[in-house]
Amino acid sequence: MAEQISKSIRASETVSPYGPGAIVDILGQSFMAPTGDKWPPARLRQPVQHDRLAARLNVQELWAAPTTPDPESSQAPGLEFERFPGWLFCQVCRRMVKWSRSKETGKAPICDAAACDGRLVPMRFVAVCTEKSHVEDVPWAFWVHRNADGDCKAEDKLYFRTSQGRAEGLSSLIVSCERCGHRRSLGDLRRDVFANEGITCHGMQPWESSWGHCGKALDPQQRGATSLHFGETFSAIDIPPVESRAVIEADRIMAHVFFAALQGSPEHLREGLATQIAEDIGVDVAVVFEVAGIDEEGHIDRREVNGSLLAEEFEAFLAAIDGTAPSVDFKTRVERLPRGLGEAADAVVTAISDVVLVDRLRDVRVSKGFRRYRPDAALIESVPPVAYEKRWLPAVEGYGEGVFMRFRAGAVIGWAQRPDVRARAEVLADNQAGSVLGARLHLASAEYVLLHTFAHVLMRRLAFTSGYPAASLRERIYCEAEGDYGVFIYATTSDVEGTLGGLVRQGEGDLLIADVLSALQEAAFCPNDPVCMESEPQNIDGMNQAACHACALASETSCESHNLLLDRALLIGGAGVPGFFEPVIDAVFGRRS
Repeated sequence: MAEQISKSIRASETVSPYGPGAIVDILGQSFMAPTGDKWPPARLRQPVQHDRLAARLNVQELWAAPTTPDPESSQAPGLEFERFPGWLFCQVCRRMVKWSRSKETGKAPICDAAACDGRLVPMRFVAVCTEKSHVEDVPWAFWVHRNADGDCKAEDKLYFRTSQGRAEGLSSLIVSCERCGHRRSLGDLRRDVFANEGITCHGMQPWESSWGHCGKALDPQQRGATSLHFGETFSAIDIPPVESRAVIEADRIMAHVFFAALQGSPEHLREGLATQIAEDIGVDVAVVFEVAGIDEEGHIDRREVNGSLLAEEFEAFLAAIDGTAPSVDFKTRVERLPRGLGEAADAVVTAISDVVLVDRLRDVRVSKGFRRYRPDAALIESVPPVAYEKRWLPAVEGYGEGVFMRFRAGAVIGWAQRPDVRARAEVLADNQAGSVLGARLHLASAEYVLLHTFAHVLMRRLAFTSGYPAASLRERIYCEAEGDYGVFIYATTSDVEGTLGGLVRQGEGDLLIADVLSALQEAAFCPNDPVCMESEPQNIDGMNQAACHACALASETSCESHNLLLDRALLIGGAGVPGFFEPVIDAVFGRRS
């Protein structure tokens, strides 16, 4: 057996961004992470405990990838990634090579052509299924010879070169066969060309060895395209049990003997199972479906799963405010914001009713599956289910700290009911309703956009004052029920020792007020204004309004909503709309309404 190439990635990256189905670029080489059925056996993996999250996702176990302090050791456990694309080309002689596992040497691939020792690098394009989330190599040999005279089908005589003529763009890139002389430009590498020439999906993933029976259309995409992988991940904070009626009901429903069958059964059986659970527990059938995360059409609803997890976490923060003793991995303390620090500071205290500092928290992130080409394509599960075996999912746990801020419900509700505020928020809601990606996001509302934008501008400020880089900070937005409004900004690390306390320190009293004031002032002056503030809805499908990279967008790892559903106008005012924090801005600049 060929020696395996050993490369290192962080354990946290095995869920996101390098979860199952994702491309991993390492030192110019391209690999793809396989699904969990290709992971090492359970004895080499690390168990992750989070019963609440596992139950929501209808699995019995969560497992983390094996880790090792010595990745170069031949005895070190690890994940076996698949080299993809399998077609490579030489940077020197431009010869194309169809790679296979039998050719692996433990080193970077080198061209074996005579008098050439150039490095082999991956081809730039792959073929993506437009419906079933499959992906495969472009069939270069078949494609080049498709309209050629004769019966040449050579795979070992292909070259990838740049045309010397006047062609531009993809048309200047040529794949040619040195045996028969036929050539085609990458300008012909299009979905419609594939369809006309009968090139369809074989129904497979790069780590699978046998073709399926898909037959759907293929679309050539660059291997770095974001549409190549839409990861379906869920996260939850490890919180102590909260004795609220809703949580107690949810726990009883999830403990019912039919609950796992409800989530995993065909749609035509779900109504009967849900009815039986509802009768046994004494709740409405709709409540059972909501806890199971199943929508009206019988599909597992990402919004319902996330919403129930967030609602329970919000209950835990309320319990902390009321003085409930924290658990080992959820150490909290209440911080009272001081008054009398000035008119602007008092306006902040008027808006934010409670602050909870979390000195230690445990966060678990799970990869449920992935999709390709478009967000509503078929879901490929991170671990394909096997009959009579426990269901599990890849997970990673992190330990850290955070700051929770609860907004005054009456103030938010009164502001959100203003006609001009509602009208501006409805623009985003309408755009979201017409977007495929929008179905993966929280429902747009004035309240959610306010909280989300506030979290972004505050994270940008905390990146300067807390000691954490911007990409290390994360948000959780609580807007699941009327009156329950909160923002949690936190940081975690895979080290069980947790983080160093810089974020919690900035959440204390006058420091938090100072950071909020600075964040709002910075949000009031975007370098791209007035264009940013006055522009039409922007970003993907118009799901942002006054928000750009200079003022409100955050690192991709930080945002729970793909940097969408943001609007500074609803935060600080502008474009003829009163912002929720406009009184703060007026006080800062000495304006009088």
